[in-house]
Amino acid sequence: MAYAAPMRPQTGKPIAGGALLLIAGILGLLNIVITFAIAGSMLAFMAVIPGAAAIIAVCLGIIALFSIFALVGGIVALRRRMWGLALVGGILGLFSIGPLFISSILSLVGLILIAISKEEFA
Repeated sequence: MAYAAPMRPQTGKPIAGGALLLIAGILGLLNIVITFAIAGSMLAFMAVIPGAAAIIAVCLGIIALFSIFALVGGIVALRRRMWGLALVGGILGLFSIGPLFISSILSLVGLILIAISKEEFA
């Protein structure tokens, strides 16, 4: 007779946290597109300040990286796999500054939900 492992408790916390991280990542990427469109329309202003375009490009690249980590963290949280990666995605999602810091707030709530549901991850 085979021994069956005890069932883990299944709640909606990882699903909710993962969904919030996904929304935060999408909002962060949307913020990059909007900022790039605004910065692209201000090319004449950027010509006055040397290096402004490079600074904006680097900042947008960093925010894009944080947003991608939030997306990956949300995906693994939805699948209930790799709790550490989901947690890192939530932490780095805090820095994916979306419109009016909404993505940072969503990442914080998602991070809390993922952190308190550690035992549900494989």
